[in-house]
Amino acid sequence: MVGIRALMRNMCAAGVIVVCVTLMSAAQQPAAPESKTAEQTYKNIQVLQGTPVNVFLPEMRLFEAALGVDCNYCHLEEDRSKDDRDAKLTARKMIAMVREINKNFGGRPVVTCYTCHRGNVEPAGAPIFPLVERTDLDEDERAKAPAANFPSVDQILGKYAQAIGGEQAARKITSRIITATQDIPTAAGGRVPVQGQVEIYEKTPNLVLNVYHTDKFTISDGFDGATSWAQNARGIVTTDSGIDLARAKRSADFYLGLDFKSEYTRLTVTGTEKVNNRDTYVIAGIVQGAGPDRLYFDTQTGLLLRRLTLQPTPFGGTPTEVDYDDYRDAGSGVKLPFTVRMMPGSAGAVLAVSSTIRIQKVVENAPIDGSKFVKPESKPAPPAARPQ
Repeated sequence: MVGIRALMRNMCAAGVIVVCVTLMSAAQQPAAPESKTAEQTYKNIQVLQGTPVNVFLPEMRLFEAALGVDCNYCHLEEDRSKDDRDAKLTARKMIAMVREINKNFGGRPVVTCYTCHRGNVEPAGAPIFPLVERTDLDEDERAKAPAANFPSVDQILGKYAQAIGGEQAARKITSRIITATQDIPTAAGGRVPVQGQVEIYEKTPNLVLNVYHTDKFTISDGFDGATSWAQNARGIVTTDSGIDLARAKRSADFYLGLDFKSEYTRLTVTGTEKVNNRDTYVIAGIVQGAGPDRLYFDTQTGLLLRRLTLQPTPFGGTPTEVDYDDYRDAGSGVKLPFTVRMMPGSAGAVLAVSSTIRIQKVVENAPIDGSKFVKPESKPAPPAARPQ
């Protein structure tokens, strides 16, 4: 799927599908190997010691989303390591409280900041009327619910394959070069969008290279068949591991839309929902060790309209929503979404960061040398990372 990994690389320190970060752009983030912990990279880490860096940043973003605030609500912009704000001291107490509560659930993040805050600094202390029917059943609960008269997973995915032009036609394409524009999040909190020009190179079975150009910097990321990497504006290269690497490998599948059944350990039709005023069938895709993905297929056209993904953290899953629009024949009879809108966040959370890819040109079955996808050499890291 065009652009999903692209946005995540710009919005997250090491992430693929995430809501994430304290949001600094990939051009500005400190480079830290995945093996490092938060306290090895940032100053004055107290209650989150031992947290891997690639999990720490999504957690920070999750806290922001839960309270509907930005980094500066708890941190001083000039030095985020200082304890000058009461909100930061309170946050530490709240983190400890949430951990203690979740001991009652075997340590699972059943209760999160969002459980009470719902996008507000002050949590509601009483029910808000009118009460609405519960819609937040997890995927296991949905699977146990009485089956409705929905099409099967095979029927929905089969209709999707036909809607984009047919599986046989799609698999005749073995490479693709895409030029597009994209709103690239920059600055502290990632809240300053910069218009960039993007070059996307894709080749079967799972080679990807994304290059982003702006007036002030060039950054890139890719998957070389085994390694998921990103290079920031200073030339520093970082790589993914664990769940992030598994997601990157899955997203790099050239025929991802046709290979959903092999990409997920389980697929279940969970119901219908509205997406941009369109009725959709919802399929939950289960990934071992990660939060479930949700795929939304138009009930009429069969096209994939939305993909909602979750990255698990000790304080809950960080969601990212990707909408696909303006499907067009790219020249071979196979349709691609020429507009891809990506938004991190969850219902009720106030987030300013989003990004949209608008495709300008597609060249299919273009000759692309395999060396183009090789992970580049990293330049030496700066002497000190930015304090947090």
